[in-house]
Amino acid sequence: NCIINKVTRNRCQYCRLQKCFEVGMSKESVRNDRNKKKKEVPKPECSESYTLTPEVGELIEKVRKAHQETFPALCQLGKYTTNNSSEQRVSLDIDLWDKFSELSTKCIIKTVEFAKQLP
Repeated sequence: NCIINKVTRNRCQYCRLQKCFEVGMSKESVRNDRNKKKKEVPKPECSESYTLTPEVGELIEKVRKAHQETFPALCQLGKYTTNNSSEQRVSLDIDLWDKFSELSTKCIIKTVEFAKQLP
């Protein structure tokens, strides 16, 4: 006989279930999650091996090469970031949106260049 609403619905699971039955929920539709987890059959691992065809290998190589030519290596990312002292960070806050916009534009341009190189 508990009051069941959004605030109190997790306090008494029994009364919540009884309210569900009162408004027409089928008793057959109740599932017991604990039993379900125990009965789960482990998925069989895929035993078939995949051989890489020359066409797929060539496609993978083209995508790898396009990515390598388009995006900078991690060691080159420093030129896209700023290293300012704490005194300069106050003025940096004003220019932060401009810097973000500039970097976003560069990223979009590089992504388009990469996509154009894909077969």
